[in-house]
Amino acid sequence: MKTEIITAWRYLDKGHCAFKTSATSPDKTRCNHLFTVTGLHKLSDCPLIQPQFFSFQQQEGTVYIIEKNPEAVPAAMWGFTELPAKRTDAKKLVEKKVKGLDEEIVSSIWKKFDQQYSMAELIRASEELKEDDDDLED
Repeated sequence: MKTEIITAWRYLDKGHCAFKTSATSPDKTRCNHLFTVTGLHKLSDCPLIQPQFFSFQQQEGTVYIIEKNPEAVPAAMWGFTELPAKRTDAKKLVEKKVKGLDEEIVSSIWKKFDQQYSMAELIRASEELKEDDDDLED
């Protein structure tokens, strides 16, 4: 499975990815895919290549976990799970989802930095929603 991932990544990295854009420096490229975690064009962040992938996204005032199900047909490949408004409940749900991922993939590809970055994105999105709610009350 790892060789398939690396082979597919080499193909996409050589310029065959529709979401790849050039950055200001030639050694860094950006990814414009809607579900990317960091926005960088690299193997560990690529939602197209990873067999198991999840990210966070805010839509219409609600934060969702976006999960990739590679066994599903392309139209049903991405699943959306609404996160609870309470931060502790949301964190428990995220930890449960991470435990459900394949350990080999989590340890080798989805590094600790990306896990922390995803949690920071979750916190940022939930704080934005809280600020929006506070503005409405005023």
